[in-house]
Amino acid sequence: MKEKTNKYLIVALIIGVLFHGTAIFFTIENTYDALIHLFFADHYANSWWEPWNYEWYTGFTVMGYPPLVHQAMGLLSYIGGLKFGLFTVGIIAIILFITGVYRFSLMMLGDRKAAGYAALLAVFSSSFVETLHIFGQLPSIVGVSVLMHCMPEIYMWIKTGKIGSLVRAISLLAVTVTSHHVTPIFGMVFFIFPLIGMAVMDNSRERVNNIKEVTFKVFLKSFFEAFKRIVVFGGISLVIIVACILPYWINSKKNPITQVPIPHGSRDNFLEITSSGLVFFTIPWGILLFLLPYIFYRYYSKRYIFFGLSFTLLTILGTGGTTPIPKIMLGDTAFNILTLDRFTLWASIMALPIFGEFGYRFAEGDLRWKIQQKLGAVYHRVLGAVLVGMFLSMTIFTITLGYFRPMQPQKIKTLPITNFLNQDQHDHWRFLTLGFGDQMAWLSAQTNALTVDGNYHSARRLPELTTRAIERLENSKFRGVEGIGSLQQFLTVPEKYNLKYIFSNDKFYDPILYFSGWQRLQQLENGIMVWEKLNVPPLSKILPKEDVPVFLKIMWGVIPILTVLIAFFINIQLIWFQTLKIKIPEKPDFLRFKTTYNSFSWKLIKISHLWAVILCGVIFYGIYLFYIKNATQISAENVVRSYYDALDFKEFERAHSYLDPKSDVTIAQYMLEVSVTDGILSSYAKMDSIGLEVLSESKGRAKILAHTQWITPLEKIDKTYEHDVVKIGGKWFIKPSTYDLDIPPDQLFSDNLTQFYNHGRRRITTQQTYHQDVLKQPVLEVLSAKLVKKGDRYAIIGEIQNVDNVPADVVIKGTLYNDDNKELAGYSAKYVMSHKLLPKEISSFRVDFEGIAWLGKKDKIPETFDPDEFTPVELPEPPTKFNLQCAGNVANTDLYKYVAVADIKYEKDKISGTLFNYGIQEVTIPELIFSYYDENKELLWVNQDFMREGVRVQRKQYFDYDLPNLEMVTIINSSMENIFVNGLPNKEIAIKVIPDRQEQHPKEQMQTLAGKGYHFIKLELNNYVGNPK
Repeated sequence: MKEKTNKYLIVALIIGVLFHGTAIFFTIENTYDALIHLFFADHYANSWWEPWNYEWYTGFTVMGYPPLVHQAMGLLSYIGGLKFGLFTVGIIAIILFITGVYRFSLMMLGDRKAAGYAALLAVFSSSFVETLHIFGQLPSIVGVSVLMHCMPEIYMWIKTGKIGSLVRAISLLAVTVTSHHVTPIFGMVFFIFPLIGMAVMDNSRERVNNIKEVTFKVFLKSFFEAFKRIVVFGGISLVIIVACILPYWINSKKNPITQVPIPHGSRDNFLEITSSGLVFFTIPWGILLFLLPYIFYRYYSKRYIFFGLSFTLLTILGTGGTTPIPKIMLGDTAFNILTLDRFTLWASIMALPIFGEFGYRFAEGDLRWKIQQKLGAVYHRVLGAVLVGMFLSMTIFTITLGYFRPMQPQKIKTLPITNFLNQDQHDHWRFLTLGFGDQMAWLSAQTNALTVDGNYHSARRLPELTTRAIERLENSKFRGVEGIGSLQQFLTVPEKYNLKYIFSNDKFYDPILYFSGWQRLQQLENGIMVWEKLNVPPLSKILPKEDVPVFLKIMWGVIPILTVLIAFFINIQLIWFQTLKIKIPEKPDFLRFKTTYNSFSWKLIKISHLWAVILCGVIFYGIYLFYIKNATQISAENVVRSYYDALDFKEFERAHSYLDPKSDVTIAQYMLEVSVTDGILSSYAKMDSIGLEVLSESKGRAKILAHTQWITPLEKIDKTYEHDVVKIGGKWFIKPSTYDLDIPPDQLFSDNLTQFYNHGRRRITTQQTYHQDVLKQPVLEVLSAKLVKKGDRYAIIGEIQNVDNVPADVVIKGTLYNDDNKELAGYSAKYVMSHKLLPKEISSFRVDFEGIAWLGKKDKIPETFDPDEFTPVELPEPPTKFNLQCAGNVANTDLYKYVAVADIKYEKDKISGTLFNYGIQEVTIPELIFSYYDENKELLWVNQDFMREGVRVQRKQYFDYDLPNLEMVTIINSSMENIFVNGLPNKEIAIKVIPDRQEQHPKEQMQTLAGKGYHFIKLELNNYVGNPK
C-alpha cells in the first residue's frame, strides 16, 4: 500500500515556516547570540582561508568555534548580504528542527499520526521558541536537528546492519559535529547510547513472544550479537569526529581556555533567583511540567528504559545550582564552564515524541475515550481548551519576553560610527564600545577597525580579561568590582592596547572616563558620545598573529561545507527515489514496534491530576509570594523598598506616588527638589542592596531606617536614610524629606569666558599626520617628583605645571627600575591628578602601580563590589629608581574651573569646608585632591576624594574628609634626573622656560595642619561637568 504524505507534518512545516520565519525578522537581531554568529560569518565572507581575526581583543583564532553555520551564512551573504544569510540559515534551522522531531518521534513511536502530532507541537515548543527567538543559538538548533535526523539511521544500522544506513548515519553525524561541538559529544551520551540500548531491546523483543519475556539474559545475548556493529559505528564515528574537528582540537591544545568561569543564570539556585528559574527552567519546560508523570511513565517502560535514564539525568542536570547534584555529577570545572540550560533543552526535545503521543491519545485516541467515559465529554473539552491555552500562552509569553524585558539596549544606528572610524584615519587605533550589548558584534562586522573588547570570551588571552568573570568590557558595570576593575586598566593605560576612541551609549561610564584622563570629542547623530584619549600611538602596520599549518586551514575551510554536500547527496537519494518511483524503499524496522493505544491507565490519569493540582498549588503560592514581595504599599517596609526601586530606575513619577498625599508636594515641586540634589549619587549610582530597619511601628505610623548601598563607577557609597511612614486608607505612604534648596538671589548670571577650539587641520608634509598634529604640544614642567612607599605599595608622587599659554591635556606615565636599571613595572596616573591644566596651573599627581587582580590561582575574588579595591603589582625586587614620561596636548574641553573653597575647618583627623560654584555650569562630581607636606614643605603624599553631591550654579556644597595617617610613608628616591616632558628632559625645560622660578611662592599657599606624619596641606579641585552647556 502506498504511504500517504503525513498531513500533520505538512501543516507543521507550513505553520512553522510562516510563524517562525516571520517572527525572526523582528526577534533574532535582539537575541543574545545571533549578532555574534553574524560577526563570525563576516570573517568567513572576507577571509575564508585565514583563521586569525584581528578585530577582537588583540587578535584571536576563529578555530575555537565549529564553523559550519558561520560559513553557510558567509556564503549566503554573497547573494544578499550578512542578514540575508542569517535569516536564510534561521529558516533552514526551523525546517530541519520540525522534520527532525518528526523522524525522531516516528522512530520512537512507530506511529505516523503520533509523530505528526509531535512535529506540530514542536512548532510551538517553548524551549525551541526560546532557543531561537531569545537566545539566537542557531548552531545548537542545527546541531541537535541534524542529530535527530541521524538517529533513525543509527537505529537501522544497529538493528539490521545495512551499510546504507551506516553511511547515511555517519554523513549526518559529520554535519552535526561541524555545526556545534558540544551537541555530538553530549548527544553520544544522552541520545545515541540510549538509542543503541533501544535497538538492542527491539532485537531482544523479536526473540520472544512479548516485551514482558525480555530478560537480562535475552538482552545480553542480543547485545553481543550487535556488539560488532556498535563497535564499527563507534570507531567510524570517532574517526569522523576527530577528522572534522581536528583543527579545533589542535587549537584547544595549543591555546587552552584560560578564562575564569563567568557566572551564568543556568547555574543559579532557581528557588533563590526566580528570574533565572523562569528563563532557564520554567520557560523551556513549559506545559511539559504538567505532563512529567506521563513522560516518566512512558520512558520507564521496558523498551524505552535507557531513554528514561537519560531523560532523568538531563532533567536533574537542567536544575542548575538549585541542588548540589549537577555539580557533583559534572565536577567543578565542567559545571563552571557549561551553560546548563542546554540540558533542559535536550530534555524537552527528548520529551517531544511522548508529548506528541499524549496529544494524539488525548485528541483522538484511548485517553479521550477514557476521560469522556469517566469524567464526561464536557470535562474533556474544557481540559483540552485549558491545555491548548496554556501551551499557546507560554509560546506567546516566551516570544514576547524580549519586548517586556529587553535583552539588549535600544537598536543603535551603526552608520555614523562606521563613518567616524573611516574618516581622518580613526581606524588606525583600536576603539571600545560601552553600553552597546551584543550590538558591538554587528558594529565590528560593519567596520575593519579593531576593538580591544569582543564577544567570544573563550578566545580571550589578555590576562586583564581572562582573570575577570565578565562577558564583555562594554557591560562591565553589571559585574561590579571585576567589571569596573578590568575596565579601569584599559582606560588608565590605553597606549598599551593602542586604544584611542570610546563610543559610549551609557552615561554611567562618563565619570570614570573623565577622571581617567579621557575627553569628550563629539556626539554623533545617533546619540553616541565619542571619547578620545590623547597621546596614544597608532597601531603598527604589521600586527602579530598566531599562524597555523596550511593543511589545517584547508581542512577548516573545506570539510564543513563538504560534509553538508556529501550528506545532502547521500540522503536526498531516498527522497528522489520515492518521488520518481525508481525504487520503493523498505519500511524501516522501527515501524514494526508500533504501540497499540487501546487502554489508557485510569490510575495514571488520577496521578496526573494529583500532580497537576500540586503543581498549580506551587505556582499559585509562588505568585502569592511574588505579590507580597512586590506589592508596593501593602506594608511600611514595602513602600520604602518600592520608593528606592523607583529612584534607582529614575522613575520619579512612580516615586512621587508613594509620598504622603496630604503633604501637598506636587510632581513639579518634587522634580525640582530631586534635580537640586545632583551629583554622583543622583546621576550615576545604581543601587546594589537595601536593608530596612523598623525603629518603631504603630497601627498607622512607622519610623524606618533604610541602609542603602550604591554602586558608582568611581566608588561604593553606603548611605542611611530615615523615613516617617504613615497609613492612609489602607495604604502606606512616605512623609517627604525636606531639602536645603539654597536658592541664589539673582535669576540671570553672565560670565566672560575664554574658549578654545582645535580646527584639526592637517599639515602638508611627507610624513603621516594626525588630527592634533597641527598644534604644537604645550610645554609642561615637573616641579617635583619622588618615589615613595606606603605600606606594601609603591607610588610616584609629584607636581606638574602647565608653563605654556594654552590649556593642556596631561598624561603621566611612571616606570620603576632597580639598581641595575631593569624595568620592574609601569603605569599611568589615574584619578589622583587633574588631567586638564589651564595656562600656569599646577596639579599634584600620584602614579599607582596596579597589578592584574586575581592573577594567581589561589587569589580569592571578592563577592561584593568595591571600586576602591587595589591590587599592588607584584615586583620581583624592591624598586630604587623611577622614570617619568609626561606628555601634553592642547585641550579645549572640560576646562571648567569656576569652583572655589569658600571656607575650611580643621578638627582632629578631619577636614571640612564649603565649595562655591561661581560660574554658569553645573558641576556634577567635584573631586578634591589633597597634597601633604613635611615640616620643610616637601611633598609626602597625594590623595583624593569624590564628593557625593554636585555643586549647582551659584550655590554651595559642604564636604568633610577623614585625614590619613602618613607615618608609614617613606621616600625612596627624589631624583629629578629621569623625567621627560614631550620627549625632552625636564631639566632643560626648567632652565629655558622659567629660569628664575620663585619656588617659595606656591609653598606660601599651603595650610598649616599638624597631622599624623605631615605638617602642611594643600587642596586642589578637579570638576566634572556631566552635561556641559
